[in-house]
Parts: sequence; structure tokens; C-alpha cells
Amino acid sequence: MSNLAPGESPVLSFRHLLSDAVCSFLNEAGLGPEKVGDPLSELMVTLSRYREEGEPLFPVAFLGDDLEGMLRVLGGRDPVAIGKGPRTRETIQRALKQCAPLGQGRWWSLYVLLVPEGFAYGIFQTDPFPLVETPLERMRRAGDRSQRLVGVLQLAENIIELRGMGGLYRHVFLSGARAEVTLPTVAMDELALGLTSDLKDPARSLTRDFYRRVLFEAMQAAHGTLVAVLPKGSSGSPLFVDGVLLEEPIDMVARVMRYHESPDVEAASAVSSAAQLLRGMMATDGITVLRSDGCILGYNVFIRHPETLIREPARVGGARRRTYEVLCAWVGRELTTAFFRSQDGAIACCRD
Repeated sequence: MSNLAPGESPVLSFRHLLSDAVCSFLNEAGLGPEKVGDPLSELMVTLSRYREEGEPLFPVAFLGDDLEGMLRVLGGRDPVAIGKGPRTRETIQRALKQCAPLGQGRWWSLYVLLVPEGFAYGIFQTDPFPLVETPLERMRRAGDRSQRLVGVLQLAENIIELRGMGGLYRHVFLSGARAEVTLPTVAMDELALGLTSDLKDPARSLTRDFYRRVLFEAMQAAHGTLVAVLPKGSSGSPLFVDGVLLEEPIDMVARVMRYHESPDVEAASAVSSAAQLLRGMMATDGITVLRSDGCILGYNVFIRHPETLIREPARVGGARRRTYEVLCAWVGRELTTAFFRSQDGAIACCRD
């Protein structure tokens, strides 16, 4: 029998389910009694597809009750207070409106601090250097849960990572997407593994971390991406019919290890400039070509599609997806790894 009053219509809202799940996570993170479940849900929903003037933004936000401890754990510095307000959705919305445009890339992150009068919010500086751990990486590595701290990051549109201390985390899907779809972090980790499979430690782990961080930033661009990874020693492939292949491959391992052995300004500049160059290459049309020993070989590269694909106009997916399927067919032969990200956020990686 229905418990609804006469004339009352049933209402179903995912926010109730989300708020309950968030409250459970906050309890595990030590922030449960502070009545922040609903505002944090608002933060997640808004960040999941945040835009300003039509442009997607990807700020990273942290919620806690001790700013000094937060900065110590995250490697942050130079906090800039922006505003305060009660513990409501409206305060969270205002904090994002005022802070999100400032928190792009890895230079600045957003903090929301629990204070007696509600929330105090602002931004703090982080180190954007691609050989330095990100704040969320520092949280993942931390084994101590005594710090009451939660990080919120958009992995892709409508996919959020909630991160607590001591390995605590949740991935939250805020759309109809199936929960078993490949997470962006998983696909990018696979690509980073493929890019360093012919290296030995410590060069392998250091170069892999470099690629993970740069790839994540590159994936936040609105442009889709294709990557092909050639085996060690290759300079090209008969698959390629057009594009820019460098006469001298860019040896990222040499740059990374030079900084590791002597972290001076010149060595840091060489790493940072190569990271920026790679991000630019991945923003062009065509395929970015890399190698399994960590080298950058080329960009804006195109391949000839088999006639069977050309004759199938009804295939689901665009040209980038079809190109990825061709690349996957050559993994294990001409290629060791193929990677794809569509403009709408779909992502996949195929590795030998």
C-alpha cells in the first residue's frame, strides 16, 4: 500500500542517494559529524561538468578543518583567502564561481575549510613541475588517516574521484554510464606503462610518473587524442602516410634522469618545456607517435584506413574511434600500445 497522501505524486531524486553515499564516505574520512554531506554533494555535481563561458574547467578542490595540516599533507603553500559563508550549497556554488577560474592546471587548487561560522574558502599554490607529486598523489601515498581531509577531482565529464587519507577513495558516476567503463586514470596508466616498458628502474618509474602527470593534464583539453607507441629502436612505420616525424626523437628519459641527478634550473626547464611540447602535440589533429623507451617521435600523423572501414558508413563512432580500431589491430606487430580519447570523453587503451 502506498504511503503517499491523496494527490501527492512520487518524486525520485539521485541527490538523496548521492548525499547518503557521500555522508558514509565523510564518516570514514572523519568529517561525518560536521553536516557537510549535502554541500559536498553539490561540490561533486557542479565539478563533474564545470564550465565558465562555455569552456570546461578542471579545478581540484580539498575539504578539511585544518588549513595548516592540509597544506603540509598536500605540499601546498601561499594560501589566498577568498570568502566565507554558511554550510550550504549556495556557499559552495559561490566558492566555485570565485575560485574555479583561478585553479587551472597544477598551479592553484581550491580549499574549503570547516570553520565555526560555516565554510571559509580560497586557493593555495601547488608545484606544477611534472616530476613533483600532485596533491592527490600525496594523499594516495599517505598512510595516516589522522588528518581529516577529502579531495575532489573530475576525472572526466560526470566522473568524480573522492579521495581521503590512507588509501580511502570512491569513484562516483553522475550519469547513466555503466560503472564498468574504463576509468581515465586506468587507461592513462596503461599508456604510461607502454611508454616505458623498455626501460629499467629508476628511469622507468621516474619517466612513467612524468608521463602520467602530463597525460592527465593533456586529457583535460576539449580536443580528442590518439597515441601510437612504437617499439624501441623504431623511427617510423609503414602504417603512417602523412604527418610530422622528428629527425631526432626527443629523449625524455635523458631529460628526466638529468634532473634526477642534478636538479638545477636548466635541467628543470628542459623537462617542463618538453612537457608543454607534448601537450601541444596531443592537441593537434592526427596521431601523436611515441616509443616504448620513452622517446617522443612525432605528431599530426595519419594512417591509411583499410577499405573495409571506408565502406562502412553506418559504423558507430567517429573517425578518431575508427582510427583507434585500426591501431589496435597492429598492436603486437608494428605497435606496442594504442590509446584513444574522444572529444566527448570516451577513453581506451590497448597494450601488447
